[in-house]
Amino acid sequence: MYWTDWGEEPRIERAGMDGTNRQIIVHNQIYWPNGLTIDLEEQKLYWADAKLSFIHKANLDGTAREAVVEGSLTHPFALTLYDETLYWTDWQTRSIHACNKHTGEKRREILNGIYSPMDIQVLGQERQPNIQTPCSERNGGCSHLCLLSPMPPFYSCACPTGVKLQEDGKTCRPGAEQVLLLARRTDLRRISLDLPDFTDIVLQVSDIRHAIAIDYDPVEGYVYWTDDEVRAIRRSRIDGSDAQTLVTNEINHPDGIAVDWVARNLYWTDTGTDRIEVTRLNGTSRRVLISENLDEPRAIVLDPINGYMYWTDWGEMAKIERANLDGTDRVVLLNTSLGWPNGLAVDYVAGKLYWGDAKTDKIEVSQLKFYFKGELLCCGITLLRGLLIRFPFTKSIYE
Repeated sequence: MYWTDWGEEPRIERAGMDGTNRQIIVHNQIYWPNGLTIDLEEQKLYWADAKLSFIHKANLDGTAREAVVEGSLTHPFALTLYDETLYWTDWQTRSIHACNKHTGEKRREILNGIYSPMDIQVLGQERQPNIQTPCSERNGGCSHLCLLSPMPPFYSCACPTGVKLQEDGKTCRPGAEQVLLLARRTDLRRISLDLPDFTDIVLQVSDIRHAIAIDYDPVEGYVYWTDDEVRAIRRSRIDGSDAQTLVTNEINHPDGIAVDWVARNLYWTDTGTDRIEVTRLNGTSRRVLISENLDEPRAIVLDPINGYMYWTDWGEMAKIERANLDGTDRVVLLNTSLGWPNGLAVDYVAGKLYWGDAKTDKIEVSQLKFYFKGELLCCGITLLRGLLIRFPFTKSIYE
């Protein structure tokens, strides 16, 4: 595959169709490389430069470069070839032009008066020769993508973004196993932590106006989030499908959100009503848990195993509090050296509470001490950034 890059270091590059063997093939006398096309019969690469006003060609490795059309172009954009003729679009003339692909002669205007002419392609059966490749039969044995390569064995199997390939080199895992979810105001994204590139994928959910907080239910596979502009709590599947609005009434500024994946409940803070509320995960059986002595409740996290919730309040007297999941036994854990405590996270295994402070520009941690009572009961599961981790736990309370 070949592509142009007209950034700070303009160039034309190529790589195998599996992304391997990447190399720069043109980097001199190039400024705004736009159009790009290949002459498969003569094994030539053509490109247009909108700044330097030319169309050049070269061998597929960038050697034997020569001019086809120079000096008389205005703003060439896209290129395509058919037989002996080269076609291109031009933004300034708003036209489609053509010429002989070897000499640049017989220049002519094919069509004019086009508003913003962009890409152009010629269709023809003889233009795409039908050949047999390692991917032609049974998709190369790949469970998902079979990608051609210029190097032996001339193909490789690949997986959807963020998903690992299994040790057999052909089969993809069912999906990403460690996922980071991101609320980004007007969209939601998931980032696989399984692979080092950390590519983000936008969830295909419409009408997100101002998403603030996000959480995930590993049991049913729903993503939950608060939207401050539409004043609602919503959910969808991890792929963005089955989007639903759960709560819309008596919500002012929904902020933090947290899923109790054990008892199947949903908690949230509201900085407008100054409340902490709870519903079933489907939005029913709504109840106000805490409504007094809250100034600006922000982040909220849960510890369903031990029956606690934690939240931050970045009002006039900033603090971090804890209560039982039914709202009882409320306790202030921290109320000094805090400015605007925002993010909040619990390390269930190590028994630590982390928080971020937007005023002091710090991320801090505090040890939560355990008093163990009784013997080992069973194994619990919890979700840590999309990763299901199993660990033993005891019946305990925090100090």
